Amino acid sequence: MRIVCRRGAEDSLNLTPLIDVMFNLLIFFLVATSFQRLQRELQVDLPKSKAAGQVAIDIQPIAVTVDREGKVTMAEREVTIEELPGLLREAVAAARKPRVFVRGDAKSYHEHIVAVLGACQEAGITDVSLATEE
Repeated sequence: MRIVCRRGAEDSLNLTPLIDVMFNLLIFFLVATSFQRLQRELQVDLPKSKAAGQVAIDIQPIAVTVDREGKVTMAEREVTIEELPGLLREAVAAARKPRVFVRGDAKSYHEHIVAVLGACQEAGITDVSLATEE
């Protein structure tokens, strides 16, 4: 008995759905770690607020942190108040829907937070939020 093999009908595995799932997971973890980086950037005790809310997903956060001694940190590097407006302009130009979050330590002087808010105003940024804890 003769066996006939058809060469055109080979079995194959479709990898397209697997690749789609992997790209979605990659995007999810990239977004999740960028939000965690904001939290780990500098350890500060945020002030408490009963009106604290969640951040919208489509916002690209730009974090500016002020510690107890008044040191200002942005993008994991210490900056001066004089440098801050220029750095904020660059960050806002690169972001799609930017929002600046000022993370001020609860024990820092009000003067330092106001200086950061002034730098935001000088950079032309109107969407500024103060980070708090519930």
